[in-house]
Amino acid sequence: MALKFRLERTPLRHLFESIYWRIGGLSNDAKRAERGRYGEWLSRRFLKGKGYYVLVANWRNPMDRRDEIDLICKDKEVLVFVEVRARSTSSLVSGYDSLSPRKRKVLLRVCKGYLNQRKQRPDHFRLDVIEVDLPSGAKGKPEIFHHENVALFPPRFH
Repeated sequence: MALKFRLERTPLRHLFESIYWRIGGLSNDAKRAERGRYGEWLSRRFLKGKGYYVLVANWRNPMDRRDEIDLICKDKEVLVFVEVRARSTSSLVSGYDSLSPRKRKVLLRVCKGYLNQRKQRPDHFRLDVIEVDLPSGAKGKPEIFHHENVALFPPRFH
């Protein structure tokens, strides 16, 4: 039972996906994009459970629409950029290790773009990576690993 139609990235879509995944879970024949959205949904729930406040999901840089960050949250007074890596448990490389130098460069550019759009730059910000290991079959529960404060920003950037 895969999602057959596409909703734009709106709160309505998030509500629909929440209901859909709570009832049916992720289907076995889910495509890569659906598995990614499911991983992001699990990550939002996980972070809210830890007391984070989700400001934005799937923020895109208006100057370059290719640049995207999965979640932007607040952890007390710290602005947190979150990259979600949803992968199968049978993957050869972990989600954290799948962050290539090229992807890190893109993430740095996206974070800079978001910070430059704000009227007031926050005193503290960081990048977190959430690794979601999705089971290969219908059995098993996804595992979530939260890597906080991943080195991305050069020291002079803060």
